[in-house]
Amino acid sequence: MKEYKFIRQKGTPIKKDEDFEELLNSYAKTGWIVVNTFVHRGVVKTVLERDKKD
Repeated sequence: MKEYKFIRQKGTPIKKDEDFEELLNSYAKTGWIVVNTFVHRGVVKTVLERDKKD
């Protein structure tokens, strides 16, 4: 079974990309993978997936 997490990019306009990359890498270390990324109203949003831990 899979579980999903929905995250969005936060931060200042200058560090926004770097901070979001660090956030994605921190999730990857715990088994999450990116399944979709999109922009909605100027905010980058990402869907993550991993095997559900029982």
